[in-house]
Amino acid sequence: MARYEEIARELRERITSGEYPPGSALPLMREIAAEYGVSDITVRKAWGVLTREGLIESRRRSGHYVREHPDRLRLVVRDRQMERDELGYYSGSESQHWRPIQWPEGEPLRVTTAPAPADVADILGVEAGAPLTVRRRIVGDHDVETHRQLADSWLAQWVGEELPQLTGSTGTGGMYDRLEEWGGRPLSWREEVSARMPSPDEADALSMPRMGVPLLRALRVTYFDGTDETPPRVAEVQDIRMSAALFSVGYPLPRGISATWPVTPATSDYYGAATEE
Repeated sequence: MARYEEIARELRERITSGEYPPGSALPLMREIAAEYGVSDITVRKAWGVLTREGLIESRRRSGHYVREHPDRLRLVVRDRQMERDELGYYSGSESQHWRPIQWPEGEPLRVTTAPAPADVADILGVEAGAPLTVRRRIVGDHDVETHRQLADSWLAQWVGEELPQLTGSTGTGGMYDRLEEWGGRPLSWREEVSARMPSPDEADALSMPRMGVPLLRALRVTYFDGTDETPPRVAEVQDIRMSAALFSVGYPLPRGISATWPVTPATSDYYGAATEE
């Protein structure tokens, strides 16, 4: 293990043990260098490791400080189910009061044509990079600056052709109401949740650090269920991103058919089976 990694490990232990509590300043670089008998460059490398892990942050002309970390916070749990009120559909009671936030340029909604990301394109059945209509928004709590999410709604090609109004203002109830009116039947949704690091623009839009904190990403797929004659028809993929330092996702785990109650008694020992292998 490199010397800077050893220093990072010891500083990490001091942080997680509470010796350096959230919000506290770390010793100055020269003090750490003297304590461990290393150069300033080695200390910078150790700080770089902890910064990428999201444990510390640099404050201009002030030094390095311990960040609030998800392990010591109660995250806001985002309930992933579709609800409805007088404004239309929304996802989860904790975000019911969230409203659009203006982009730096001043508008609350950007509608444009852009190359579809590979995973979005795959769900929508087009080539990666194919030009699709996307509706981009920042939505959040106007009383808590950091409680916000980015939401990019990528529309299937057939939606732009058959419901051209969805490329502009969607009117009362929004896009999902227009789709259900057009189809004469209810929409269904499913989500895929993952994580990645934010781009600088995403971090700035979400008021989160550019380094050390990943995005929590939910791809919500909006579709009409299939029938005996037709397969399911995907209408939209919404790319939702939020800070993983502030939010988690919560959902029930339904019983599958094989776990229907009453259950069949088990016939093998879980740990014994592993030993036998």
